[in-house]
Amino acid sequence: MRQKRRKPDLQPESRRRSEKRRSRAGFGRQINADLTGPDVDFSDHEFASREFPSVDTGPHIDVQASQVTMAQVRERAVRLLVNREHGRKELEQKLLQRELPPDLIVSVLDQLAQEGLQCDARFAESYTRMRIARGYGSNKIRADLQGRRLEQSTIEAAIRDHGADWVEIASASLSRKFGDVTTPDTKTRAKMQRFLYQRGFMMEEIRAAMQACERSVF
Repeated sequence: MRQKRRKPDLQPESRRRSEKRRSRAGFGRQINADLTGPDVDFSDHEFASREFPSVDTGPHIDVQASQVTMAQVRERAVRLLVNREHGRKELEQKLLQRELPPDLIVSVLDQLAQEGLQCDARFAESYTRMRIARGYGSNKIRADLQGRRLEQSTIEAAIRDHGADWVEIASASLSRKFGDVTTPDTKTRAKMQRFLYQRGFMMEEIRAAMQACERSVF
């Protein structure tokens, strides 16, 4: 009896490739099972529980402020003084607002004062002259300079040394504000007096200016 011949394997290469794929898939599943199985607790894993020592970075340093030089502070101060005169306290406050080092500011201001580039007396004189030209009285000028934290002696010297005729200044202020009012009524008179008081004139100066207003035509 003739035996049937087994057909030859026509696709041996494809079968080998398929077996390799199944083998790799099984190996991957085994790895996943080993890592994620119930016997592995990642909360106790050595990397999860490892404590790293804290690093002491030292005190906080403002790098920008630490890099400011005295020359840079001086440059900014001189730039402000070029625009107009400043009192020392006013200039110091403006530099502090720019977050410059306070110790450098003090050194620069001392240096500028020694060189005559910053002078409280000169600032007081300049400010007094400017405010008088705008028709303000001594009380207003004094209060403004006190607000700029100048020494009282410096303020009084600036006002005294100017030698202003305060009655004349008050009369000129009335003329600019109210025009030719030679016979003001009660209401207008009160308004004129209040105006001069708010401008910083003393009561005797106000009375003298009102009398001059009634006697002459501006």
